[in-house]
Amino acid sequence: MGDLAHTLWMFNERVRQHGLPKFDLARQRELRAQMQDEFSAHADDDVTGPVRPQKILWDVRQVMGPHDILLSDVGAHKMWIARHYQCHEPNTCLIPNGFCSMAQAFPGAIAAHLVHPDRRVLAICGDGGFVMNVQEMETAKRLGSNIVVMVWEDGGYGLIAWKQDNEFGRHSDLSFGNPDWLQLASAFGWHGHRVERSRDLQATLQQAFAEDGPSLVVVPVDYRENPLLTQRLGDLVGSQA
Repeated sequence: MGDLAHTLWMFNERVRQHGLPKFDLARQRELRAQMQDEFSAHADDDVTGPVRPQKILWDVRQVMGPHDILLSDVGAHKMWIARHYQCHEPNTCLIPNGFCSMAQAFPGAIAAHLVHPDRRVLAICGDGGFVMNVQEMETAKRLGSNIVVMVWEDGGYGLIAWKQDNEFGRHSDLSFGNPDWLQLASAFGWHGHRVERSRDLQATLQQAFAEDGPSLVVVPVDYRENPLLTQRLGDLVGSQA
């Protein structure tokens, strides 16, 4: 295992000695601009019912400050967060890769608030991942954690369905029922919110962060965007072949 600080120091020394190689980054700039256009295209979505992932993350980024902390759980939402949630500072967007452990974002948010009680802390979870650790709602209430947990509700294991559809053209039975989220929040002494209109999301998030103690924000998510993203990425790869 190499020492990261020493490795970076060596890189800097070589740059000072030899300068930077000449790279044509025009294509990278073009792709970055395309991603930004795709993201901002839904900033003003005004729909009732399921909300596009791009719109959800656009509003989240408006509400979260540069030093605030977002923790992503594992699920289809993770793919959208990794693609579109722009970080301004290190360690402000924590995403589990490697073993991709579901249900870590919620307890991770409790820990993040213990370390940084002066920052806004948001956990984004799928409904499947959140109910795996739902008992930690008692922990958050007992500790007085001023955190917000946002649940993207689709009633199924969306990432697995996405992958199976891409591979086989269909997916196995991955759907499940959900609790009454607002009753669940009340049972644990949390504040609870359900967003039925996209234009209400940003104000609801602001309200949740202003509340004393933990808050649950549930947003029905429009995962019809998943195959559309797959198609866009496939067209992109095809154009580079």
